[in-house]
Amino acid sequence: MLPNKSLQTLGNTAFFAFLLSVMVPPNMPVQIFMFIITTIVFGLTLGWALSCAGMAAALAARDQTLLKETLQKTAASAAGLANPDALFQNAIFDGVFLDTRSTVVFGVFLGFGCFFFALIRAYAPKLTIMSVFGTIAMDIFCSFGPLFPFSQYTLLNSLLTSVACYIALALILIIFLFPETLNHSYLASSAELLDKFKGILAMQEEVLNTDPNDVGPGSTLATKANMARIGMLQQLQQLMSQKQFLNLEFSWGRWNGDDVRDMLEPMQILATRLGALNGFAKSMARAHTPASHQDDESASESVSDSGSLATAVDDTLLLRQFRERNDAAEEEFHVRLVDVLPNVREATADLRAAGIGALASLKELVVAVNTNRYKRGTALQDGCLAELDKSLATLRLALDDFKTNRRLIIVQPYQAVLEQADSGTLKKFPLRALYISYVFCANLIVVSNGIITLAQYISETARKHNRARLWAPKGLRAIGKLLRSGRGGGEDAVGEDPQPEQSVESEEKREYKRDPDSRPPQNALQRIANTFHSLYKWSKTPEALFTFRYVMVTIALWIPSVVKSSAHFAYAERSVWALIMAQTTMNIYASDQATFVLVVGYSWIDGNLPGLFQNVGIGWDVAWRRWVLVMIGSAASFILMMLPPKSGRKAVRLRNAAAISGLSYLYSHLTSLWLSAGGPFDRMPEAKDGISSHEGRKWPAELRAKFIALAEQLQDLRVRTMMSKWEGNIRGAWATEDYNKLLDVETDMLANLILLGGALSSLDPDFRKETLPHTHVLNPHFISDVISMFFIISQSLRTGEPLHQAQYKNLADRLHYHGGWAVAGAHAADSKGRKMKLRQSLTSYEYMFYATAVVAVLQMTQALNEARAVVADLCGEVPLVGFERWREAYDREHALA
Repeated sequence: MLPNKSLQTLGNTAFFAFLLSVMVPPNMPVQIFMFIITTIVFGLTLGWALSCAGMAAALAARDQTLLKETLQKTAASAAGLANPDALFQNAIFDGVFLDTRSTVVFGVFLGFGCFFFALIRAYAPKLTIMSVFGTIAMDIFCSFGPLFPFSQYTLLNSLLTSVACYIALALILIIFLFPETLNHSYLASSAELLDKFKGILAMQEEVLNTDPNDVGPGSTLATKANMARIGMLQQLQQLMSQKQFLNLEFSWGRWNGDDVRDMLEPMQILATRLGALNGFAKSMARAHTPASHQDDESASESVSDSGSLATAVDDTLLLRQFRERNDAAEEEFHVRLVDVLPNVREATADLRAAGIGALASLKELVVAVNTNRYKRGTALQDGCLAELDKSLATLRLALDDFKTNRRLIIVQPYQAVLEQADSGTLKKFPLRALYISYVFCANLIVVSNGIITLAQYISETARKHNRARLWAPKGLRAIGKLLRSGRGGGEDAVGEDPQPEQSVESEEKREYKRDPDSRPPQNALQRIANTFHSLYKWSKTPEALFTFRYVMVTIALWIPSVVKSSAHFAYAERSVWALIMAQTTMNIYASDQATFVLVVGYSWIDGNLPGLFQNVGIGWDVAWRRWVLVMIGSAASFILMMLPPKSGRKAVRLRNAAAISGLSYLYSHLTSLWLSAGGPFDRMPEAKDGISSHEGRKWPAELRAKFIALAEQLQDLRVRTMMSKWEGNIRGAWATEDYNKLLDVETDMLANLILLGGALSSLDPDFRKETLPHTHVLNPHFISDVISMFFIISQSLRTGEPLHQAQYKNLADRLHYHGGWAVAGAHAADSKGRKMKLRQSLTSYEYMFYATAVVAVLQMTQALNEARAVVADLCGEVPLVGFERWREAYDREHALA
């Protein structure tokens, strides 16, 4: 833009090169930059093609008689003038040659093109930048095209030239000066993720050395653990978003795109397991809160219990009695959590140290592979491989030693309990701290197995591809799948959605949902009517509303450019930028960057490019005008987005309802897998090298995908909750604290469901089947209560209707109630016999995972109790006069002996 010669070549839209440098800077891997630039060029050319088709149709529709008369009048006015071309140019931009029929055709093509690009923006958010530049091309062409009385298909030459120049310069910079392949960037990010894995595992030493009273919400350690988890998930999401591009580039190195991409799955699994291990600090804190503690009276009877004298969520007399007795038993036998943690620390020290060492060796090997791409020798990689083999062997030995010997250290404080149980004199089983300890140990085992699986893959890949070579691209079909993926751009645009289609449970709902108003169509007429009904329903979706608004704001701001009375003013003041700003601010992407570029770009062009028909000034003269254009466009989009009024706060409430439904689906799905007891998880392969482990048993891929999808939804919802605070308090203050607390509770429920899935995947199917009849959290009546609670909470959030006071508020009370009936019923006769086998059960390896599964359900139901309390505060609660007094009296009458 600075030299006059190049400025004349670029033309009056030369600042588009500047604009592109701000929107798409060349500071990313070459392949991703090439992909983005390709979408921009495709969008521009597609918009240009549609505009040219519109011009051809408009010229054919033009009134030729009127055109001939107008040309004759203009020619007569120019007769005898020294510069007739200037008069003819003035006539064009004054709107002298505007024709109604031609203008309408242009409007139809502009509306159709914007409708098409808006659909792309709504359903394929990854192509938003293509949509933006496609509409810019049509905006410019269709705003100036109707002014010309003849074909002018090169209206976008200046724009295309500017874009081409930027692309050429950017490619030179990104290829020759700052080259980086996605393969290199991906491996560097993977090494960072491995370092985060190591940090989380090392943090557990600090957790185990901390008093359980000092790890509650808001504590330094709890904040540190939460930030570590968030950092790990963000790094993992970055890798997940880039994996589709790995096979679409030329790269020089030892590993190809498949090698790097296939490393993601074991890292995902390990990240999930580390997230569950990282939640142990919360389990410690819950052990000193009133509604969470668990106590299993035998290997086959799991009973919810608690250990605090404080009042829990809708605490009952029954729960208080259980809690008091449990506290007394813990004090008597010295088996409080603070008493047991030193044994946990001692038992797991070697295994934790071996895991940290293995992760450090993995990172070193990945860094060596990534940073020595152009070296011929393999000495550095071979040295890292040898170190990894040594660390892996140490981890295997530590894991085997823990399974056979060191895990028994945790049971040592319970010798007095076990002796009384053996003699049959024990009345109360204070096993809460043991269960919580088993949660940590079970998580540590599955984390260690995850590290071994990842290390095996990286080791095998490093041995298979130990020499650098040039890797060619492949798998171009993956681009189509990548472009079709997205997360509701239209929903983001309108701010409010009744239920996002990406919800975890939506697939099952579509399978089983019926239309209560009509049966499926049976004939052609009914199918046609059903099609129109589907279109009508689609017209009410967020994507359709966004598309309609997009077209409406486009046509409304385009009209002044093609009306004779305002055409000259619109051209002189560059009103097309108000149109462009309105379109870009319908979704907030790069619109905030454009104002600066417009001011600087137009100031320089108007001051240095000769031959402009209308020069609007330099500096402040153009700055305030461009600022007004930006405000006009933004105001227009804001008005349309707010009519009818849409509330981001309502969207937060509805999405919380969808998240609760998703959690309900995951709970029911995992419970179904637990009840099936026939191998819902992949069977463990045969032992290798005489070493048996659970490292080969995996979650079903679709189940893992649903967990990841829900985690992403909750993270997105947290951002929306923060943004919704800025809507103002016109009708009253918004309950920000309640919604943040609800999000925290939902995150806790998801973490516990992940914990449950991990425990079930490690639990032997035969052992699962054996314990089914005696596991109170699998009591069918209790399962019904949990599902009902999920449904009630979700429905209240979705409709805004209040809950009812008589609806049960504490699922722990329901668990005791159903458990009591179970023991008093068919299984009461053999209850004593099972209690006599307590030592054998508690010291078995499989029991750790069984206890972890039980604890996960109990902690999830506690979080569900808290969610019910928050929703009651948000939506209200209908009282039942006398209910609380009657329930208290009833409980006292039926109190424990």
